[in-house]
Amino acid sequence: MSIFGRVRARLSGSEAGCQADRDPHDWPLPSSYSTSKAGGRETVIPNPTIFRNAFVPSEATLGRTETSLVYPDISHAAVHLALLECFRRLRLSASRLDVELEKPAYSEKPRPREHYAPTRLPESERWDLLIRLAITRFTAWWMSIDRVFRHARAFTYHAGGQSVVQLTKDYLPPLDVLLIWYAFMLDEKTYTAACHNRGIPEVGQVCFPWPAIRDVLDVSTMTFKLPRAAENLFSTLTSQSADILTYLEGPPAYVEFPGLPIQTDLFAEVKQHEKFMDDAHGLLWIRSPALKGSLERSSIEYLEFQLSSNSADIQIHDIPFGVELIWKTHKLYPRQYQLFLQGITPASTDSKSPTSPQIIADASLESARRLASECYCWTCERIRDDLPAFSYDKSASTAVLFDKSLVSSLSAEQLRSIQDDLGFYRAVEEARSRRLPLPTRPPTAAEKAAEKLEAKKQAEAGWLPGLNEYLVTLPNGKRKIKRVKHASTIYGMSVV
Repeated sequence: MSIFGRVRARLSGSEAGCQADRDPHDWPLPSSYSTSKAGGRETVIPNPTIFRNAFVPSEATLGRTETSLVYPDISHAAVHLALLECFRRLRLSASRLDVELEKPAYSEKPRPREHYAPTRLPESERWDLLIRLAITRFTAWWMSIDRVFRHARAFTYHAGGQSVVQLTKDYLPPLDVLLIWYAFMLDEKTYTAACHNRGIPEVGQVCFPWPAIRDVLDVSTMTFKLPRAAENLFSTLTSQSADILTYLEGPPAYVEFPGLPIQTDLFAEVKQHEKFMDDAHGLLWIRSPALKGSLERSSIEYLEFQLSSNSADIQIHDIPFGVELIWKTHKLYPRQYQLFLQGITPASTDSKSPTSPQIIADASLESARRLASECYCWTCERIRDDLPAFSYDKSASTAVLFDKSLVSSLSAEQLRSIQDDLGFYRAVEEARSRRLPLPTRPPTAAEKAAEKLEAKKQAEAGWLPGLNEYLVTLPNGKRKIKRVKHASTIYGMSVV
């Protein structure tokens, strides 16, 4: 090594040691980046490959292998995160509602004529109003959901020998209706009962349409754009505009729709998920440099959580955000979730076991609370990509918030990579919030390795089959993509 190389290495090692003594949230980060030029490398965050595997399994199974879940994949969770951002944008759009509070025109006692100036509905109440309007729109759509699936079954194809009937993007409801469906499906018992009472039990087993949602999301702006066919279908079924704001400007003549076939407070269902939506935006994992790692770790923690204790014994506020994300994504495929729970529930209790269920539950609760007090910000999550054991306790009453010796084990190269990722992703998000051209940087070593691996996989696999296609291996060893010609006549499984 040259003398300059030795000096650089010594300085870098000294710098890494100094950084280890500082709180990672206070690390100095690079902030100067050039903007992309026409025809040059564009900045795309998140990387679209994170959504690639957001397909619904062709058949509901017990739901896990020895060490991982069959469903959900991290791609489903990534689409879930993007959808939560769309829900937040819908909530912000409620502030544009031009709703006025009118004084009642009727009074039993005559009063002198007085001038009354209408006042606008408070902003917080406009969101509540939008939710209630969305519930009426959802009810109208829900009462025709059997027609939606019947049409989808007749005019779409399904890949493989057996596959779940899915709603493609042309059958999606508007975002406000999707929000109510989302909250309704998360209450699995009430949702399943409603499907049975409606005479469509198969719909209660269908997965939330992640592939279709992925196809209509613009992740650069986190907007949800329905295709024209989906807008027309919704208008045909409900006599309402697909855009709820347009609907409010010119509501149709009064049409009475039958209520849901079960008593449930859909407004309360939506409201109870608001904190989760706020947490998702606060952490903003969907724009994080550690998105893939965060979702992978959350999936592992969720599986460990489910296998170690009955989830009903732990309160929702004791669950880390990532575990809650995977849990809710899992529950949004009711049939798969039910089979998973059946698979992890022991048929009988071994009376000779030295550890009582209560001790296990207490240990699981303590573990869940410990995880819930962890910091899951971009900085901590990016450090965990290199140091999985890194822990930063937000609730620590002492000055020891993290293990400095663990951070000091990072090489100077690792430290620079972490800081550069954090600086760049923050610069991108700041430019995005200010509607400025996004900064760019040369591909990192990790990005180059990922692109090389992706190219290799693509060369080995060839084109991957789409929703209407399946892959077969010919006698000569070559692979060919074929399209399905026929589908079954039921909602759940289709047979080719």
